[in-house]
Amino acid sequence: MENKEIIQLLNEDITGEVEAILIYMRNSFVTENCPPSRKMEEVAKDEMRHTEWLAELIVDLGGTPSMEHKALNFGKEGAEGFLTRLVGLEEGAISQYKDHIKRIPDEDIKKKLQHILEEEEEHLKGFKEHLERLKK
Repeated sequence: MENKEIIQLLNEDITGEVEAILIYMRNSFVTENCPPSRKMEEVAKDEMRHTEWLAELIVDLGGTPSMEHKALNFGKEGAEGFLTRLVGLEEGAISQYKDHIKRIPDEDIKKKLQHILEEEEEHLKGFKEHLERLKK
């Protein structure tokens, strides 16, 4: 796989991270000051760190980080609706990172993506726990 192809995959990852940052931060602001809103803000900061790591990998490969995002879907209003949307975003990110880890041959990049994947799995677990508490 050429660097150009790896850069394209990493920019896809950045697109997902930027989308998550914007959605998580916005939802944390409009959700009542409660544990789920704090979790959203905390995870948004993790996603910012992921974006930084991905951007560094892209620059090291001779590329330019895209910093684009998809159309923003914040989920249905309220903590439960927001958390349901965030669970979906995390599940999508996990699937994408697993695919990219399989496809990218560079071991150093795979190691960084694996670290991000593990954090995304923790985010998913946390969002699901908050969602279950709200449904009780």
